[in-house]
Amino acid sequence: MKVSFDGINERVVTFETQPEVKANSLVKLAANGMVAACAAAGDVPVGKAVRVEGGICAVQTGGYMKVPYAAGVAVGYGLFSSDKDGKLASGTTGRPGFVLDVDSAAGVCGVFF
Repeated sequence: MKVSFDGINERVVTFETQPEVKANSLVKLAANGMVAACAAAGDVPVGKAVRVEGGICAVQTGGYMKVPYAAGVAVGYGLFSSDKDGKLASGTTGRPGFVLDVDSAAGVCGVFF
């Protein structure tokens, strides 16, 4: 039997959103109650946009989530921000979390925030 982490400690919060936000992308806080796409190196993600509709965005802020990742992300605990393409990147600053799995064929990793 394969292990699944889906749904563990999942938290979803509703925010207003800027127009460039797409579902399944990393988002950052932009203003009071508003998120924007992580589009620059060093942006600290508040979570992953789960659904975007009519200027409103459901954002998964915690728990296990699959997100696009940048080169250098590996299984283990660390600090995470985004790279210039909005993918999860590990470094010396950012949001603490841990990567449980890396799927290089799909270009996504499973991370707990």
